[in-house]
Amino acid sequence: MCLSELFTTYMINASSRLDLIIKDFLVPIKATLKEDVLIIDLVDASLQTNDKNFKIPSHKRIVRINKEDYNGLGISIKGGWENKTPILISKIFKGMAADLSGQLFVGDAILTVNGEDLRNASHDEAVRALKRATSTVELVVKHLRERYILLKS
Repeated sequence: MCLSELFTTYMINASSRLDLIIKDFLVPIKATLKEDVLIIDLVDASLQTNDKNFKIPSHKRIVRINKEDYNGLGISIKGGWENKTPILISKIFKGMAADLSGQLFVGDAILTVNGEDLRNASHDEAVRALKRATSTVELVVKHLRERYILLKS
């Protein structure tokens, strides 16, 4: 049975937003079926880069970021022990503290927040740790290249 036979009953030339699971990691996509072709596009353009020479450090890094007033870091995270994945930065919002620092990247795993270990944290525990952080936030991060490729491609 070909791909189009599976979907023809339900949709022809249709498009949907979905979460694609790759190695236990959710990747938001837009799937469009056109006759015998399934087109999959990454939903969040901020996860993509056109610079093929861009290299993100792969070693553990200590990153200190000063937050402005009551604003957050300006990141979204995914993962947690319930998803069997590390806490990963999935989005960095332009103009916010994390973006302005230039030290964090989509695909960075957050290992600690102000000394609090997040390596076995749930998603909710990580969110709470990030929200508790005062005006200066110290993160220990490590870029996970494999996860970044899944996020950006």
